[in-house]
Amino acid sequence: MTQKMILGIICLGALAASSCSSDDPERPASGDAISFSAVAPNGSRAASTTTASLKEFVVYGFTEGSTLLDGVKVTRNGGSWTYSPEAYWPVNPINFYAFSPDITESPDIQGMDGGNIPDYTSPGNVDLLYSVKTQVTQQSAPVLLNFRHALAKVSVMLSSTNQHITVRVSNISLCNFYMQGTFNFPTSSTLASTPDVVGSWTFLKTFGKRLVFYAIGPEDRVDLTPLPTDYTENNLNYSFVIPQPLAETEFVATKNDYIGTFIQVDCEIFDTATGVKLWPNSKTPPFMLVQDTECGRIVYPTTSDEVKSWDAGHAYIYNIDINNPNVLDKIEFDVTVDDFIIDEF
Repeated sequence: MTQKMILGIICLGALAASSCSSDDPERPASGDAISFSAVAPNGSRAASTTTASLKEFVVYGFTEGSTLLDGVKVTRNGGSWTYSPEAYWPVNPINFYAFSPDITESPDIQGMDGGNIPDYTSPGNVDLLYSVKTQVTQQSAPVLLNFRHALAKVSVMLSSTNQHITVRVSNISLCNFYMQGTFNFPTSSTLASTPDVVGSWTFLKTFGKRLVFYAIGPEDRVDLTPLPTDYTENNLNYSFVIPQPLAETEFVATKNDYIGTFIQVDCEIFDTATGVKLWPNSKTPPFMLVQDTECGRIVYPTTSDEVKSWDAGHAYIYNIDINNPNVLDKIEFDVTVDDFIIDEF
């Protein structure tokens, strides 16, 4: 990705300028340098970026059609934020646009154009943040950038409280969801006092299935315990998804398969006392078998009465308790939604 492509981010309707330029704006007589501070939303789990864990961001600054900050990386240095070379306050107001982490050289991004990030593929382990602050005039205090989560967070918590069975999991997948889309920056400031100012996602594509836990060999399979556990942690670390509507899960007889957005658990179930395999077995229907493995698959819907979509800035925790050795009967299922909380500093 080139700097020219990145400069497309400045051509937003909120900018007063009518054109983009790389000319340096006139420096005021005071020569005061621009400084920054940043806050980020709290995360419901350790993998989410918070104010404390935010280490860097990329910022663009534009004033009266001139480029003041051209994709400058700002990094935390102790209790302050530093960048080089320093930029100085111009006479006219500045519009700032920032994102974190630095994805400018990532294969997950195809470039930036017209105030958006087109065709961003969420790698699953990156908590993408963004911030906008417009019409900022010279000030002695650091420019406070209030970041928001661009993605949704999905956690699959597995457990088994039936001491008579052992549930051995080989793979966990999210199925039938969009993994790529275009992110559009808001045209107003993302202040703590303006929670409704948010970016948006359009042109969703790359519809399919993604592993969130993968056992490379037999020794990597996990036996479920009564403690709900997110097995993607320290494995594939796949937690962040493009915000999107969810399709209800249903079995279609003509396809002999499920449609809709769902969670798939590839596993085997054994009798704990004898070690005898209970499931899958000779009576398990073919659509519940995982091809070329000894596993069966159990399917759980991602929708509920409360959850119809994955929304940016929300964490969705799916608690799946596998207790039935017959599997075909109804299995306990629950989903909760955690809102991220904005840090106030």
